[in-house]
Amino acid sequence: MDLASDGLIDDRDRALIVMLARGYTTTRIAREMHLSRYTVAERISKLLDRFECSNRSQLVAYSYVHEVLHVGSWPPMPGGADP
Repeated sequence: MDLASDGLIDDRDRALIVMLARGYTTTRIAREMHLSRYTVAERISKLLDRFECSNRSQLVAYSYVHEVLHVGSWPPMPGGADP
């Protein structure tokens, strides 16, 4: 299942998940995405609910399994992207 091609995740959400996988805090993600930290927290909460994950780590693991993130690269890249 490719979440992007199924329309379940957009580029901004994918970028947010990449930053979570890199260990960024909510505040740092907000700064990088030019959003308020409250908006970032809400987006994370919606992603957790949408994919039935209980925490950020589980969301990152889910993203690797469903090819939102490319398994063979570090730092994490969006699915299918070369490092």
